[in-house]
Amino acid sequence: MLMLEYYCVRVDDPITAKGIAIKFLEQYNSTITFRSATLEGEAWVVILDVGLMNKQTRRVLIDRSTGNILSHSSKL
Repeated sequence: MLMLEYYCVRVDDPITAKGIAIKFLEQYNSTITFRSATLEGEAWVVILDVGLMNKQTRRVLIDRSTGNILSHSSKL
């Protein structure tokens, strides 16, 4: 069983949001390519591609004040 430590951290820049999203997706995917990170209200929206041959786009929402993952989904 994979155990990760989570820290409550304010996310004020896209580099930190990118790092959180990549660490989260690395639990399930081997190849991750960062595309963008934008702040929408109080949540960072991070867009990444996962997979090597069969690339799929993922959207990860991160709470700005805590650094917690709010949701993740395939981007349509």
